Amino acid sequence: MKLTGGTLAVAALALAAACSRNPQPVAAAPPMPNADSARLAQMHRDSMLAMARADSIARAQKAMSHADSVREAVMRETVDSAKDVTNTGLDMADAAAMAERVHFDYNKADLLSGEVSLLQQKLSILQAHPQLVVQIAGNCDERGSDEYNMALGERRAAAAKRWLTAHGIAESRVTIISYGKERPLDSGHDEAAWSRNRRDDFVVTRGIH
Repeated sequence: MKLTGGTLAVAALALAAACSRNPQPVAAAPPMPNADSARLAQMHRDSMLAMARADSIARAQKAMSHADSVREAVMRETVDSAKDVTNTGLDMADAAAMAERVHFDYNKADLLSGEVSLLQQKLSILQAHPQLVVQIAGNCDERGSDEYNMALGERRAAAAKRWLTAHGIAESRVTIISYGKERPLDSGHDEAAWSRNRRDDFVVTRGIH
């Protein structure tokens, strides 16, 4: 059958009408969260924040407790050292000065300028009491091998002895020993603890009696 122009026009109109009656489906909008879901999410967030705060408080309290115990240990050892020195006949001021520790930078055995004043005080006491004999013990922090720290501790003790003997104290009056990392003052594992442990200890081995 031959289609005329009019027939084609009518067919096109019919097809357009059919399409208009069957529109393409439109995607539905996602459902809005209900109040219960929002409340549960907020409760979860609040719980996580509370846990984080509790953890931070616990960490801070632990750090404070450790710092307090370190201060007490250092104070106790300083007092004990002063008592030991006092038993040699020195007065409390000289005993405290002799018990003062000299500290060092990490991995160094060079005397720090701020620590030399402590050696100057010890020098004055040794000069005033020529019968005194002192032992210098070098110590290190926990890092490094045992062998390395024993050698480093010896170099630190030797540096203090070298300074004293260079200023007139007889070598026979100053002995040295190294404990490496065997005798930490602070058992912590941070720079604050390590800096306390990098030191020379001074013990009077013969007093003025």
